[in-house]
Amino acid sequence: MGLGWAKNNVNGAVFRKNSVVTHQKEQYTAYYDSTGYVVLAKRHLPAGAWQVQRTQYQGHVKDAHNVISLMVDGAGYLHLSFDHHGNPLHYCRSKAPGSLELGPLQPMVGEREQNVTYPEFHRFPNGDLLFLYRDGSSGNGNLVLNRYSPKTHQWTRLHDVLIDGEGKRNAYWQACIDPKGAIHVSWVWRESPNVASNHDMAYARSLDGGKTWQKSTGETYQLPITEKTAEYAARIPQNSELINQTSITTDAAGTPYIATYWRPQGTQVPQYQLIYLDGKQWRTAQVSQRTTPFSLSGAGTKKIPISRPQLLVATTKGKTGAYLLFRDAERQDRASVAQCADLKQSKWTMTDLTTTTVGNWEPSYDTERWKNEGVLNLFVQRTGQGDGETLENLAPQPVYILEWKPTAKLQPATGFVAPLAPATNLSRPPANALASTAPVPAADWKLVWADEFDTDGRPDPKNWQFENGFVRNRELQWYQPDNARCENGMLVIEARKEQRPNPNYRAGSTNWKTSRPTIDYTAASLNTRDRHAWQYGRFEMRGRIDTRPGLWPAFWTLGVAGQWPSNGEIDIMEFYKGKVLANVASGTAKPYTAKWHSETKALTTFADPEWSQKFHVWRMDWDAEAIRLYLDDELLNETPLSQTVNQDGTGINPMKQPHYVLLNLALGGDNGGPLGNTTFPNRYEVDYVRVYQRQ
Repeated sequence: MGLGWAKNNVNGAVFRKNSVVTHQKEQYTAYYDSTGYVVLAKRHLPAGAWQVQRTQYQGHVKDAHNVISLMVDGAGYLHLSFDHHGNPLHYCRSKAPGSLELGPLQPMVGEREQNVTYPEFHRFPNGDLLFLYRDGSSGNGNLVLNRYSPKTHQWTRLHDVLIDGEGKRNAYWQACIDPKGAIHVSWVWRESPNVASNHDMAYARSLDGGKTWQKSTGETYQLPITEKTAEYAARIPQNSELINQTSITTDAAGTPYIATYWRPQGTQVPQYQLIYLDGKQWRTAQVSQRTTPFSLSGAGTKKIPISRPQLLVATTKGKTGAYLLFRDAERQDRASVAQCADLKQSKWTMTDLTTTTVGNWEPSYDTERWKNEGVLNLFVQRTGQGDGETLENLAPQPVYILEWKPTAKLQPATGFVAPLAPATNLSRPPANALASTAPVPAADWKLVWADEFDTDGRPDPKNWQFENGFVRNRELQWYQPDNARCENGMLVIEARKEQRPNPNYRAGSTNWKTSRPTIDYTAASLNTRDRHAWQYGRFEMRGRIDTRPGLWPAFWTLGVAGQWPSNGEIDIMEFYKGKVLANVASGTAKPYTAKWHSETKALTTFADPEWSQKFHVWRMDWDAEAIRLYLDDELLNETPLSQTVNQDGTGINPMKQPHYVLLNLALGGDNGGPLGNTTFPNRYEVDYVRVYQRQ
C-alpha cells in the first residue's frame, strides 16, 4: 500500500493541486499504486496513523500528465479528479464528510468537459472550491473556471474561456487564492507542442471570486484575456528554456510572487527566477547560480535535470522572505529549499531536505496547512521519468510526507512525519531519507510536553486542574469544570448565560465575590499547576477566539513561587476590547501592583476580514536572556529579563523560575469591558498546547 507507481513522475508532478490537503485536523493524500489504482489515505494531525484505502478507480499511469488532484470543501467532503490528458472529465467526491469512500464519476456542469487537461482545485476562505482546467490541446486550448458551493452541493461555470488562445496558442497557468479570497493567475504562452516555444509571463487577478478580472494596476480586463490584452510581469522570448506550470503565491496583503526558471539572455544555463510586484512595478530576481546547461526542445513530458519550483512567502518584522522548493541534479537530485530572509536584499541560501535522491520528483505541498499553521507538508516519492513520455525501469517506491516548519528567522522548526505504511500502521521512512542537516526543531527545540485534546470528554486530569467560583478581576463569570470539554480533537471552553444562586453570597458583604446574590454567567479556567511547570522553553498554542464585546480569552503562565505579581505573569495571548495583548508582568514595592511590559495589536489592523473565524498560533520563546511573544510568527513583544526583576528589594527575578500554564475564558470585569449585545453560548477553542525545550 505504501508503494506508489514510480516509472514516471505521475505521482510527483508539480501541478498536482493538491497532492496533500488538510481540513480541520484531518489530512488527506492520494497517489497511484503499482497497478495504477487511485489510493487515498488520511490521518489525524499532528501524528496520527494513516488510514489507507485503494479506491475503485484506475488511471493511465504511463502518461505523466494524468495526475491526481484533490481538495476538501468547507463541509468536509473530499473532491478528486484524475487521469486527464485530453480526456473526458474524471471527477468524483466522497460519500460523506471525512470519508475515503468515493462516489460515482459525475459531471460538474456538463459542458466543455470532453477534452480536459491539468485540472486543479483551490479553496476559498469561506470553504467554496475553485476548479481550473484546460479545454483543448497544447498550443490550442483555453482556460475554464468552475466554482463549487458546499451549501448547494453544486458546481457553476464562471467562465467558458477566461484566457483565450485564439486557436493559435494556449496558456500554461499557475493559480492561487490569497488570504482575502482574491484569485491570482499567471501564465506563459505556447504556440506549439514544443516546450521551447514557451514565452513571456502574464498576470491577472480577480477580487470578486472569479467573476471579473483585472491587471495589477486595477485596470479591468475585457474578457476573454488574449495575448494582446494581457498584462506582462516579465517579457521572456521563445527558446529561453522557459518552463511552464510552476508556482504563484502571495503574501498576507495579496501581493503576488511567481517562481519559474529560464535561461537569461547571453547565457547557456537556465536559472531559477523570482518575479514579484514591489507595489509599483514588476521585478525579477535570480535565485540560483547553476552551472549545467540543458534544453527543453521537444514535445511531451521531458526528463529535465531540475524540477519546476514551488514558492512560499512569509513576512516577519516588516521583511518579506521566501522559500523556493526544488530538486536539482547538481545537488544529487535531493529535495532542497532555497531561503531568503529579505527579498530586498536577495541573498539566498540552499539546504537539502533529504540525503538520498528523489529521482525526477517535483515539489507539491499542503497549501491549506501552510496557510493556517505555517507548517509545510511536502508529498515526496522517488520517481523516474523518461524523455518524451517514456518510462524508467524503476520499482514502486515509498510515498511519504516531509514536514518542515520555518520559524520567523526562516529556519527549519520541525522534523519528519512517518511515511504511509500498510493498513493503519506507521513505519519508519525509507533508509537515509533525511540528511544529517535535515530540518529539526528550530534551535534544537525538543518537545517535552503536549496536550492535543484528542480524547473526547473532560480534559486529562493528569495535565489539568480547574479553578472554581468567582476568582479574579471582578469578572462576571463563575468558573466551573462543566464548561470545558474535549471534542473533535479540540479543547472547548464555553461561556454560558445561566442563572442560579451564588452559594457564597452574604448579605451586606462588600467583597465582590460574596456580594453578588446570583451567578449570571459561567465559563472555565484550567491550569497545569501542581502537575507541570517549566523554566524556559517554547510554549505554543493553536486556537480560535471569539472577539465579540466583553469576552476575555487568555493563554498565560504564572510562576510557581511567590504572591502575584511577584511570582511573575506572562500573557502569551489575551484579547479584550478589540485588541490582542502580549504582556509580561513582575512585582513592585506595592503589593498586588505589577510592573507591566505590554504590547497590543488592534483587531482592526489585521488585513484578513475573517481573522476571527480562523485558528491562529500564539507562541512564547523564553530563555535566560529574554521573553519573546509571537502571533502567527509575528513578534509582538520582546522583554529582556534584565527588566523583570521584582522592584521590592528582594532582587528576585520571577522569570527565572518555573511557570505553569493557564487557559481561561473570562467575561467583563476590570478589563473585559461591557458585554453589549454579545450572545451566548460562545467558545474559546484550543487545538493544542505544546512545550518545547532546548536539547
